[in-house]
Amino acid sequence: MCLDFDDHQKWFEITKNLSTERLHNLDIYWRDNFQTSVDQEMHSMVEFVLKERGEKTLEMKRQEQINELNKSLKVSNPVGRIISDVKCLFNKSSKAS
Repeated sequence: MCLDFDDHQKWFEITKNLSTERLHNLDIYWRDNFQTSVDQEMHSMVEFVLKERGEKTLEMKRQEQINELNKSLKVSNPVGRIISDVKCLFNKSSKAS
């Protein structure tokens, strides 16, 4: 079930006239409370208007966090292995003494 064209246009105009703060609140609400395709459609409208205004949606923020964590993992993984190897060498040398 989806909105028909006239309803879609009406709700899109209403959505465009909302404040940015209200749109962010709706983005959070629709992320947690959608159950039907109409709910998803409404959430898509909110996300579209936020993007159009140059704002970051929750999905965009989430994707940035994932990218930052991936970069961090790429950097920390080799460093972690080096530290582990150094600790291992110290443990071996202290046991040999």
